[in-house]
Amino acid sequence: MPNYAVLGLGLMGSALCYDLLTYDPTSQVYGFDKEPKQREKQKIKLRNFEKRFHVENLDLNEKNQQKLKQVLIENEIAVVFGAVDYKFNFGLTKICMEASCSFVDLGGNPSVVQKQQTMDKEAKKAEVTIIPDLGLAPGMVNIVAAHGMRKFDSLDECHLRVGGLPQEPKTILNYQQVFAIRGLTNEYLEDAKVIEDGTLKNIPSLTDIEKISFPKPWGELEAFNTSGGISSLPDIFEGSIKQLTYKTIRFPGHAQFFSFLKEFGLLSSEDFPLNPGVSPREVIEYYLVKNLPQNQPDAVLARITILGKINNQVRTHVYQLIDLYDTKAEFSAMARTTAFPASIIGQFIAHGKIIIHGVLKCEEHVPTSALIDELEKRNIQFEFIEYQEK
Repeated sequence: MPNYAVLGLGLMGSALCYDLLTYDPTSQVYGFDKEPKQREKQKIKLRNFEKRFHVENLDLNEKNQQKLKQVLIENEIAVVFGAVDYKFNFGLTKICMEASCSFVDLGGNPSVVQKQQTMDKEAKKAEVTIIPDLGLAPGMVNIVAAHGMRKFDSLDECHLRVGGLPQEPKTILNYQQVFAIRGLTNEYLEDAKVIEDGTLKNIPSLTDIEKISFPKPWGELEAFNTSGGISSLPDIFEGSIKQLTYKTIRFPGHAQFFSFLKEFGLLSSEDFPLNPGVSPREVIEYYLVKNLPQNQPDAVLARITILGKINNQVRTHVYQLIDLYDTKAEFSAMARTTAFPASIIGQFIAHGKIIIHGVLKCEEHVPTSALIDELEKRNIQFEFIEYQEK
């Protein structure tokens, strides 16, 4: 009977708790959040599991981290899920190793993930499993893409296109909050990693805008370079593929708007000269949070396109996902496709389906067929299409 801890009870943390309680019915789940209202909200939402669901206060200030470690030890937590701001993930990795807990997080920031990967030896010594970057993308989409690429005898190209969109677009951006705004702006500020002509490169985000179409009602959309989503794929497949790219899908015009903010310094983290202590980025993020719609029906669109040869035949494999807001359970498509895969993989660790210790790359160590089977139980399904050159 494994015990789990979910740090952060927002949109993703709530879905994590629900999935763990539903699909691991012998488990005890401890949900942590610093906001009393959020803790109470989740107690009400998950009241059907009240005997197995417990809420705790969460304070990640450095002076309180030892208290968190002690709570994890006292409750014999097997796996901790990080559903808080990515800036905490490195510190949480250390805490979990000290508490002999495995740790998975929703990732999204390449610099933080690189720091976590430097702790591989310490994680092996502590006999725990750490898997960063476990969400939608980075995460589930990357795992499926790696699985798909390994079916080819030789690879030419792989292109990942992923986005969360409102079903009823509003405001000038035709966008709504489906995850933390700080994570959104981070994707647009840091460079994107790609492989071009067989060479690993870093290129600016919000560039190389392309048109992309999905079935009605979506129609023609745009996709552009963003950071983080490609995760470890370039490192794993460098030398064996000519082109490897990741782009975010949005309604047309989105990239141009944020390119303006970026070009004019309105996403800068430097102090505003006329008001030291406040940065333009903080102001922009404040008003995005204030004005962008929230908690409305959304959709996740994903397409993985792989080109190469199998048995000396040129083939193209396409994996496509369209996932919609769950009106019955009241979970967004973004929460379903981000939190549920992380929950599944955390359960794999707890139940011995992933037994390797260290800081792992999800694309290399997650049993993909088992993951796909579990996703289908949650009605998350990739459509597979194959094209063969005549």
